Amino acid sequence: MRFLSDNKTFLALLIPFIALPWITIGNYHLLLFNFSHDRLEVLGFAHEIGTYALIALIALLGISVAIIIALTLSRFYCGTLCPNTFFAHILSRVSGRKNSFLSKLLGFILLGLLSFTLAFSVIAYGISAPELINALRQLTFAGWLVIFLSLLMIAEVFMVQGWYCAYLCPYGAICAILPIEDRLTYAFEDPENHCTDCGGCVKICPIPALDIREGFDIRCIQCGLCESACEKTFAKSPITSLIHHDKRSVLQAGGKSRGIMIAIILITLLTITSIITLTDAKQLDSCRLENIVLY
Repeated sequence: MRFLSDNKTFLALLIPFIALPWITIGNYHLLLFNFSHDRLEVLGFAHEIGTYALIALIALLGISVAIIIALTLSRFYCGTLCPNTFFAHILSRVSGRKNSFLSKLLGFILLGLLSFTLAFSVIAYGISAPELINALRQLTFAGWLVIFLSLLMIAEVFMVQGWYCAYLCPYGAICAILPIEDRLTYAFEDPENHCTDCGGCVKICPIPALDIREGFDIRCIQCGLCESACEKTFAKSPITSLIHHDKRSVLQAGGKSRGIMIAIILITLLTITSIITLTDAKQLDSCRLENIVLY
């Protein structure tokens, strides 16, 4: 099935992402930023850490990982691993004019279930899954947070999806400001003027007012929908598509320079040093000590 093939990388990472909050080793989780008990649980071990230090740790890891991914995968992440693009692929399948009301309804239900699952999984990295289920039943803060995040995802998909990717996404902003010229990108090549001006590549693009035929655009999220649209146009022709992407390694999607590797090493060392500092026992001022054996 073409849809599963186009999204196999995202689906391969989605399954462990959803499963990870449920995995425990002994009394503790494989990975959990446990705000309920003020501790960090990693590989079955627990380390007490202050609430504010835990927040700072999550922010630090988020920023560091985002910069490293931007330096390596660049916008390839947006088009392949970002849930927003996966939702866009589903939406393009079910929102066509020729689709029946039932198929559109089923598509909306599917998007709703996926949004809830992702929202639940994200929050489950900050509170154990059983506790989060109880929070949903009792509609406490964590439960409302899951509901709000789910509704926010659905609203973003149906209302501001392209605008979010192009102008609001923090990761997209990081990719845009990084001084990288040699990026993995889709390109339109038509030296023999075979283009039929059908406009399929522009209509299917989730980014507003982006035309791949006009050359490189930093807003391009590398989703590949334009290539698929062009392939459909030339389905009965010897020409496969006028839009192609670079075949080099995905890990070099951000560029090939040695400076990128040096930057990644420095960011990694800085992150490790910061984690050691944040998890130091002296940072326990805001921690609710429970007088339990952690190891």
